Amino acid sequence: MKHKLKSNKFLIPFLIFICIIFVLSPKTYANCCLNGISVWALNVLPTLLPFFIFTRLIINLCSPKPNAMDKFFKKIYHTNNSSSVFFLSVLAGYPMGAKLICNSYELGRINKTDAKKMLSFCSISGPMFIVGTVGVGFLLSFKAGLIILISNILASLLNGLLYKGKQSENIEFSSKPANSSENLLYDCVYDSLISVLMVGAFIVFSFLIIEVLNNLHIISALSKLICFCFNCVDKQDVVCSVIKGIIEITRGCLDLGKTSINLQTKTIIASGLVAFGGISVIMQSIGFINKLKISVKSIIMQKISQAILCVLISIPLCLILF
Repeated sequence: MKHKLKSNKFLIPFLIFICIIFVLSPKTYANCCLNGISVWALNVLPTLLPFFIFTRLIINLCSPKPNAMDKFFKKIYHTNNSSSVFFLSVLAGYPMGAKLICNSYELGRINKTDAKKMLSFCSISGPMFIVGTVGVGFLLSFKAGLIILISNILASLLNGLLYKGKQSENIEFSSKPANSSENLLYDCVYDSLISVLMVGAFIVFSFLIIEVLNNLHIISALSKLICFCFNCVDKQDVVCSVIKGIIEITRGCLDLGKTSINLQTKTIIASGLVAFGGISVIMQSIGFINKLKISVKSIIMQKISQAILCVLISIPLCLILF
């Protein structure tokens, strides 16, 4: 409680300061909001909303009894009913993994221990974003997108092994009466719409934070300090893009694609940024799994280890494929 009060003493003045900045430059930050909304409306909404609806339907309609793949995943990762969540999260991307974990918990198919472990390997970006947006769109290379995708999938699978812990207790499945198909469809559409709106709000918030840090020259100052410490002053634009990517991956990867470094290095850095997901994705995940009371620290540690593994995997892939 005391720790929370101490953190609020710093957080509240900071938020008041940001509000004052917004008032002083309303046009600048209104345009920034519009940019965030545009990214969400043109790139996230058309792909994420259908996936939210259909994956929610799949999870609800699937039999609660574990299949052969679930049993295999339980041997490897010590979790109940995690295979379908993993494959659907790979297909749909951020933040679908966290959303599906929450849905499975609400349906009584996993427990809190399962959920915490599953976040280590079911939180991953999807192929449409990695190959289409980052690879072809930002890095101008389909091959780079493919390397990032393979690296992210392998890294998530290996990351799950780091956090598997002890075998989870078996879940006793109760035969709950099924809702009518009309109610189920309505519930899935409504829940998916609210969820995708929440994702949009986090994206806009992240864009605003980046704009504030840019205008206050905090990102440039931090990048100069890092470059001075590591004796790489000529790579300040790369460091700036990494800092932005730590906050929001789309903005970071976009700026990374505009730098002058070679494609192999861009691919390796982008792999790490996509695997980490950015603070924006982490906040989205926390919002979805809020009921499970999983510590933010453990989620961040899982994403850091996933990013490190992804970078290590992408290096040999770049050497082989480029």
